Amino acid sequence: MSGQRAGNGGVKADTNVEHRGEVSSRKSKTSCRYKRKIANKGANHPAAETDTRNLLCCVLMLTLLSSEDSRRLRAFFEDAGYTETSLRKHLGAAELPSRQLRNQPRLLDRTSAPIPLNVLLRWFWLALPQDHAAAAGLIPAGMLSLMLESGLLSREGDSLIPQAMFLHIDGFLVASDHASAIDNKNVEMVLWPNPTSKFLARFAVQRHSRATLDLGTGSGILSLNAARYSDAVVATDLNERAVACARFNARLNDVSNIEVMGGDCFAPVAGRRFDLILSNPPFFITPQGDYLFCENPMELDGLCRRLVKEGPDYLNEGGYMQMLCEWAQIKGQPWEERIAEWLEGTGCDAWVMKGLTQDPEEYAQHRIRETSQDPSQDAASYAGYMQYYRHRGVEAIHDGLIVMRRREGHNWVRIEEVPSTPKSNLGEMIVSTFAAHDLMQQNSGDDQLLALRPKLSPHVRLEQVCEQHEGQWHAEALTLRLINGFPFHVDVQPLVAEFLVTCDGTRTAGEAIQGLAANANAPIERVQGECLAMIRKLIERGFMIAV
Repeated sequence: MSGQRAGNGGVKADTNVEHRGEVSSRKSKTSCRYKRKIANKGANHPAAETDTRNLLCCVLMLTLLSSEDSRRLRAFFEDAGYTETSLRKHLGAAELPSRQLRNQPRLLDRTSAPIPLNVLLRWFWLALPQDHAAAAGLIPAGMLSLMLESGLLSREGDSLIPQAMFLHIDGFLVASDHASAIDNKNVEMVLWPNPTSKFLARFAVQRHSRATLDLGTGSGILSLNAARYSDAVVATDLNERAVACARFNARLNDVSNIEVMGGDCFAPVAGRRFDLILSNPPFFITPQGDYLFCENPMELDGLCRRLVKEGPDYLNEGGYMQMLCEWAQIKGQPWEERIAEWLEGTGCDAWVMKGLTQDPEEYAQHRIRETSQDPSQDAASYAGYMQYYRHRGVEAIHDGLIVMRRREGHNWVRIEEVPSTPKSNLGEMIVSTFAAHDLMQQNSGDDQLLALRPKLSPHVRLEQVCEQHEGQWHAEALTLRLINGFPFHVDVQPLVAEFLVTCDGTRTAGEAIQGLAANANAPIERVQGECLAMIRKLIERGFMIAV
């Protein structure tokens, strides 16, 4: 997780930069307040001084098509080559137009040939108006009619104007606002799916779920993925535009087991319970609330704390809640204590995986760069951020993932910093890690542990580092390393390495320990104590399994 900015949702106009999903503690009136704020902007307001292209692609309000028309429209895009693999080849890189990247001339050149794919790209990737007559010569009349009917395009004079952006991701065609909505301070913008969506999707417990909740759905990409392994999915969002967009995307992709609802936090699903809750909330720790998709009006990390406290009431027994978040480290309080308090009394086992840590100065600069392309206000914005952090004693801001599982009985909590996140799907690792902790809790006594038959995981490798000395190699270190999931590692001594390889699931831990004590000519009491502690740690970390 470290280094991937898992808890720092980038909002730059680049699909290779992370983003955050949408859920908020705001009440409905807050959304109305933002609408009034936008309506009151005068003609001299800086936000009004934008070019026509950017202004036009910030009004995403889509109308549902029939199921048959949705299938026809999606098929046309895919037949034209508007797919994830094809676009990477066609454009040279799957990046959106960006002032920072200065890539628009290259993208214009790549889309200059008069073919249907380039017309679609200039509309729904570059957000450029196209001449109606020229477009009609390449796009079938029936498809143009559907794009106009759905609100994907509007007509002004002789031009057809794009009102949305399309990304093809994980096999889905997903509509959202264009990246320019950030530059235009579109408070209720619907963010496009990008690597952070994939990040949480890869961590999702993708076992069969009778009911899954996507809290803060945004464009609905997490719901679309969850629909593959869920009987039913409920997608919620405070942002009314996001609700409409998620409904449109579900219909467009012919996914019928998603119910999209509007409302604040868990209010839309009062009285319901789920096997899985996924949430990518607006957790930016900022002094303002300019964007619904990433900011909220609660103090510091109060929204994330609220979701952790309230979420378990909406879980079935054995159900999981997985949430990306940020939290503040306050002067005089270790960060682990702050997170531990969130989890007290929840009735859940929990695994907190901390990723990136930033000091307030770095964090403020990063957030300002993400949410504004206008450097003229940087000094004032930075001063506001720093005053906010200093007044509240913020020493650092951490990001990470919280996984909770509702379970009766004595609950365990594991809080740790984790190494860089691998690219494989990690849902099975989540399940196996929770199962390992359960096993250790059920076999907490030495006698119980001695009766288990442990063996090394097939994903464990032993690495040896040797030092050259006087014409020979001399072993310097031995390390056990996991090659699946998080790349945890443990340094071991040669004798211990030999002991572990004898743990093959055919012998009990007690029998293996007796053999080690005999080979080492050491007291069984001392060897047993050290070996049991090591076996317990290795099982919890996934290096060993018990059969």
